[in-house]
This record gives sequence, structure tokens and C-alpha cells, in this order.
Amino acid sequence: MPPLDLSHIRQHHTVAELIALGKARRLVTSFEQLGTFKPVERDAAGYLKRVREMLVPELLPLRQERMSTSAFAFFRGSVELMDYDLDYQNSTEIPAVVCGDAHIGNFGFYASPERRLVFDLNDFDEAGVHPWEWDLRRLLVSVILAARNSDFKPKKVDALVHEASASYREAIKRMFNQTTLERFYRDNEVQAVLNFGGEPADTADFIADLVKKATKRNSEQVVRKFTWTNSQGERQFKDNAPRSVHIDEKTYQALKQGITQYLQTVRTDVALLLSQYEVTDIIRHSVGVGSFGSLCYLVLLTSTDGSHMVLQIKEALPTRKVGSQARQALTAAMELTEGQRIVSSQRILQSTSDVFLGYFQMADKSFYVRQFRDMKESIDIPTLSWGRFQAYANTCAMILAQAHAQSPTAAMIRGYIGSSAKFDDAMANWAEAYVTQVEKDYQTFLELI
Repeated sequence: MPPLDLSHIRQHHTVAELIALGKARRLVTSFEQLGTFKPVERDAAGYLKRVREMLVPELLPLRQERMSTSAFAFFRGSVELMDYDLDYQNSTEIPAVVCGDAHIGNFGFYASPERRLVFDLNDFDEAGVHPWEWDLRRLLVSVILAARNSDFKPKKVDALVHEASASYREAIKRMFNQTTLERFYRDNEVQAVLNFGGEPADTADFIADLVKKATKRNSEQVVRKFTWTNSQGERQFKDNAPRSVHIDEKTYQALKQGITQYLQTVRTDVALLLSQYEVTDIIRHSVGVGSFGSLCYLVLLTSTDGSHMVLQIKEALPTRKVGSQARQALTAAMELTEGQRIVSSQRILQSTSDVFLGYFQMADKSFYVRQFRDMKESIDIPTLSWGRFQAYANTCAMILAQAHAQSPTAAMIRGYIGSSAKFDDAMANWAEAYVTQVEKDYQTFLELI
């Protein structure tokens, strides 16, 4: 099977025919059925353990510490549980290329190749071809959890979940007021998509501050923060065990060989650019919550002119949906094409992607590569006022719809959801019910640790 199998979502119908097919799906799976959460009998502790067995043992205490801070943090780090449950829910059975982990914390800012700041989805470790509503369900559940974490009023949160669903629904509708090519050439520049409400001056200042912080996070800033100059006058990464540690010589050489493979997966102009750099240091450096504990490396590259850039190499673990659907333990042997799956999905779902995206294999593991922290910035969700949180959630839903609209089956989504608020009611009902399941799993997790 190809790394990202698109064969079964190719369509040879007109948009009007696809919309009609999507509308007909309501006769098979009604809004009411879609909005009914079906509890699943499963061993949450056992399944979490199976995933932990694939991670770096010495990093597990830090991972657990991060996941234990709140139900939302736990939700971010336990995507495998929701993936398992989604297999057993009523579904539209309309496939699309999905993010797989579209929670509200997995949207952010980064630089386009033209050095413009854009806002988009930014995590694709779980991406693949699945029912489109899996993403929307995960987004809406995360909105509730994040809002509760900020102590926003329940009635406001309930209304917001309906609004976010409507934002997704309306965005899908707008996308099909455009041509196929116009849907592809969407513009996610930050000023075009972020409208956080409040007074215009307040909004403008807020966006300007985000742009200012993001533009400071360039390669040289990363080098200053993460490296030092040794007694030989050479730049090398700082150690900060267990999160950041230097690797043994065998792994170092294997990764250098992997980078040679990686160069064959990027554009010719990017490969030519990188030919002017050489690898001068590598460190294992873990980031995030959900992926914290998987193998992750930073590579210091030094150019012929003495300037630097940093690439990030992340282990491409098999999507945890594979484990839940096949009912089998995740194994490293399943990894071989996972890096290609992640990179392909990212290029499809983002409006524009990091030109340094690529992948390679090393022994029985797969990795993907991207530039580290280049103008990358995220929203500090707990600091948002209610108005900004509300606008942020609606914006994420809109961006998700635009990403889903890249799939050939997206017109079926348009037909299924239609223009009725009954769809929003159904999605909100499911999300509210599932939050109870997350909180139950969170308590189980706390008891385990």
C-alpha cells in the first residue's frame, strides 16, 4: 500500500453530483446518529502503555509530567484513545485527507517560502485518509477542554462549540463557491485569517506583537539559544539532559547518511542550497506533548560563509489509528514509509509548506525533516481573553475546512452538512459527551502515575 493511499478517494463525478451523494449520506447516517456518542469498552491503561513502549524510556517521566497538568494536556498526549473510540462511532464514511490530531493547540504560525507569516495546521504525525468528521470532532472536544482550563462560563463555551461547527460548515460552503484552482490557491497569511475581535486597535496590536515575535525566531536566533562556542572555536549544541543530549558516534554517522537520502526528497533548488552546508553537530532534543518521547534530533548546519541553520529530524511513528483499527501492537517495523505519509499529508493540508520538508529511512525507522523554529510561533491559549479565544476557535475551524476542501471528496462533505444548524447541534452534542470520556480517562491516567 502507498504511504498515503489516495486511490479510494479519487472521484469522477461533477461537484453537483458529489454534493448530491453527500446529501444522500444523511439517509444512512443522520445528524442525530452522528451526534450520538457510543461508549467503547477498552483498556485505556493498557493502550497507553502500548504506545509508551515505542518511546524513549528516559523521557517518559517528563512526558507524564506534561500530560498530568490538565485534562486538555492529557487529551493532547493521548490521541490513541480517541482514535480507538472513533473507529466505533457512527460515521458519514466520507473519506478525506485529514490532520488526524486537529486539536486547538495544533494550529500556529510559520514562514511561507516568500517569508510571509501564515497561520495554519502545524502537526501531521497522525495524518492520513479517514472520515473527515474525525478532525472536527477532535477540534470541538479540544475547544471545550481548553475553555474549561481557562474557567470560561459553561453557557458561553456551549455556544462557542456550536459557533465553531458553524464556522467549519460555512467555510466548506464558501470553498465551493470557488473553482478547483481557487480552492488550491488559498491565502492563509496571518492578517487575512486572524480576526480576534475586540477593538480594532487592540486586534491590530495583538497581531503585530505575534508577527514581531515570530519574525525574531530565525535560524541565527535558534543558534544563539541552543548552541555555544567550544574551546576550539566551534559551534555545538548545549546539553540539557534528559531533554537534550548528544548522541553516540554510530547514531551520528547514521543520521548523516540519512540526511544524504533526505536531500533526494526535496526540491532541486533546496538540495542545491543545502549543498553549501555541512553537518557540524547533532543532538537529540524532544519537543511538544503528544510526540514527546519519540526520537527527535536537531542538526546544526554551517554554510561556506560561516552562517548557520538548524534542521529538525523527527521520528515518524506509525499513526496510532493503525494500531486501533488493526488491533495490533505498534511496532517499529511498521514505520518504513511513515515519513513520506506525514510529509505528503502536510503538503496537501497546508496552504503553503516548509520548503525544507523531506524524509528518509534509517534501519527499521522512518524520519521526516523540517526547518527548526523558522518564524514559528503558537498562540498561548491560556492567556487569551474570552473574545480572542472565541475568535481563535472559529478561525481554527475555518482553516480546518479549507484543508479538508483539498480532497476530491470534499463536495460530498458540503452536501452532507448542508446549511442547517442541526448539524452544529449534533457535533456539539457528540463533543460534550466525549469530554466526559476524556475526563474519565484523565483520572485513570493520574491514578496510574
